Amino acid sequence: MAYKKFDDPAPKVDDSRYKVFGAIPVEAVRRALQGISNRVLGTTSGTGFVPTLATCTTGGTCGFKTSVDVGIVRDGIVSTVAAQDNLYFAKQGTMGTNTVAKFLICSKDGTSATCIGPGNIIDKGLHADATMAAAAAKIPDLPDGACPLGYVTLQAPAATVLVLTDGAATAAAALGYVIGGGGTAGTATYVDLVHMPFNG
Repeated sequence: MAYKKFDDPAPKVDDSRYKVFGAIPVEAVRRALQGISNRVLGTTSGTGFVPTLATCTTGGTCGFKTSVDVGIVRDGIVSTVAAQDNLYFAKQGTMGTNTVAKFLICSKDGTSATCIGPGNIIDKGLHADATMAAAAAKIPDLPDGACPLGYVTLQAPAATVLVLTDGAATAAAALGYVIGGGGTAGTATYVDLVHMPFNG
């Protein structure tokens, strides 16, 4: 049994880990906490206890849209994000044939929404089926200070390259290639978020 004599010197113990810092010292932890504290408040709109969320879906002309105005908390401040149509992709580019990727719809500031992504683009041919490939696709990181509204799983067609436009392309050129433009646009499924998923 260990014991200490009355005249033993005091052990030197580093207790700095117990000190309180003015900011979270690990950036990844801070961003993870922000991702679950910046959230959609929604309203019940007389429908009971399930909140009304942004209702992300296919854009009227291209890209995606949010269908409902929602209340949010962004860094502790209550705000409103207005419904917004034709959310272009964050940047121009392409998704190869037979691929899948996820895009994040969020509000970085003000009352508007934006589209972030794609995250990692997955070749569906390397997986047993499209469901397994979609599970391997990850949601893009939430921008610092933003509030998540939903995410989109976008499946490129088996034989057509999917063109992503940031709005620089004309609507006529975009039609038929971006989501909302026609049959060659691939397929998209939508998930509305209250906050960032823990395992996205």
